[in-house]
Amino acid sequence: MTEPSSPQFKTHVVKCPVCSTRMTVRSMDVGRKTECPDCHHRFTIEKADIKLDIPDPIVPEDEYGLKEVAHDHDDARKKVGQEIMSQAQKEMREQAERKDLNKRTQGAFEERKPRQYQDADEEEEKKPREQLTPIDYNPREELVDYPLTFSPKEIQRDILLFSDVGLLMRWVFLSLFASVTVYFAANAIYYGLQPNQTFMTYMYSLAGSAMSVVLGAGTIIFLGSHFLFLVMSVSSGLDEWDWPELGIFDRMMEALFLVIAVVLAIVPFGIMATFDPWSAIPLLAFTFLGFPVIYLSMLDQGSVVTPWSSMIVSSLFKLPGKWLLFYVATFVLISAILAVGAAIFLFAGIERLAYIALPGGVMLVGGTLIYGLWLGRLSWEIAARASADREDEE
Repeated sequence: MTEPSSPQFKTHVVKCPVCSTRMTVRSMDVGRKTECPDCHHRFTIEKADIKLDIPDPIVPEDEYGLKEVAHDHDDARKKVGQEIMSQAQKEMREQAERKDLNKRTQGAFEERKPRQYQDADEEEEKKPREQLTPIDYNPREELVDYPLTFSPKEIQRDILLFSDVGLLMRWVFLSLFASVTVYFAANAIYYGLQPNQTFMTYMYSLAGSAMSVVLGAGTIIFLGSHFLFLVMSVSSGLDEWDWPELGIFDRMMEALFLVIAVVLAIVPFGIMATFDPWSAIPLLAFTFLGFPVIYLSMLDQGSVVTPWSSMIVSSLFKLPGKWLLFYVATFVLISAILAVGAAIFLFAGIERLAYIALPGGVMLVGGTLIYGLWLGRLSWEIAARASADREDEE
């Protein structure tokens, strides 16, 4: 076996003659060539003046004093072995007791209550907990009733509902957009019906049509979203309205209920108008009667592709008086808006179209919101009747 003090274990430090990099080399390689790791210069290893020897390994001392005991002293060796074993057993017992001590001292610094309070707490824990929700709890008791009646009290409530700041602000902005839409649409119709068409009249009609379509689409999106919120809030019995701030995509999805309901209700009139416009006018009655049924059915089903709900259709037979009252009130509202609009048009004329558009937009948006309020009241009546029927069945 090679001893550590042999020449192959001895080293010394040399310096590169070019970059002065210090390197540790073996003393047995004196006279050989080596390469600097930094500048890669090759030079001959020279003998060093000071040598660095690796010290001899340290031999551990006789920890237990076994070397001091002669081989013929068996009693002494047994005694040393017994002491080692007893020390090991003692350490094992201490380790086991330390685990039990951790369990015993767990929670030792927690605040302890007197004995009398501990007994009272134990008795409270033994008592069964009361139900957080009473058995006879009815969530509709915390809501507001919105019956479809036109008593002075309900009319006063409608006025208070329309005095809501959020509703008034939306009414003003939607009326402005609707007024501009009506203005461009009326101009497009006016220039499009000129007997002697020129390039300018054609361009005026085309520009008015494009602007009315763009502005009308935005107006319908926001009006349809607010219409849905008004119907759902009243039908749910909410006393305070929290107008949501939705993105344009969510508002388009909400307005889709209104658009599709109008399209489905006007389909018979549109089909008949392609053959005979005058004969199609009586079919507007189907649009008037069918729109609320289709719209409430889609809301009940939660989908625009299912315009049919058994609960809504059955309410036509269960609540005929409420439906008749709703249709009469709606007919009076539409007739009043058309009468006021015709009077303004006859007074101002087509030459003062800008003065006609603003009141027209205000009446259009206001009439739609009032219609949504009454439709929400009708929906509340249907929901209350359905809840009463379920209670009777139970």
